[in-house]
Amino acid sequence: MDMTIQEEIEQLVLRCIAADGLKACPKDFTFLEKYKLKGLYFTFLRAVTEGRTGLFLEELDLRAKGTIKWDIFPTGFPLLRQKYGMEGKDALMARLYLEERYFRELVEQTGMEERP
Repeated sequence: MDMTIQEEIEQLVLRCIAADGLKACPKDFTFLEKYKLKGLYFTFLRAVTEGRTGLFLEELDLRAKGTIKWDIFPTGFPLLRQKYGMEGKDALMARLYLEERYFRELVEQTGMEERP
């Protein structure tokens, strides 16, 4: 399946959420609505600000992972790798919500080397 660069970014973010839970969600209302994470994410934020920890947050993370599991597709991220190769990390980071976590996941998923 050929993807657009935006779809590759979404796949990368979904993989981060699957690995790290709701703390990996972008602060992008459109993304949250598209993947039906808005309610869970705002519940998570409210719980964190109220000082809740442990099982409640773990349950929210599990629900988020269950919600997105059918939206994750195999990809080698060719467009993101190309953007990184041609324009460098700063240009790529601008597309990745300036989240280092997403960049690290891309490096891990593709095996590409981080350039200085």
